[in-house]
Amino acid sequence: MEVEQYITREETELSPAVVVTTVLLIAVFAVGLLVMLVGTAL
Repeated sequence: MEVEQYITREETELSPAVVVTTVLLIAVFAVGLLVMLVGTAL
């Protein structure tokens, strides 16, 4: 993976890529917390 191409592409496709990545990270984090809470509760 070439960093320069990634940075250039990231600048051109900033909004959709960042939004999708952020939403996915938040979703995974939330699911992880729920699983931990359920695991400790049970």
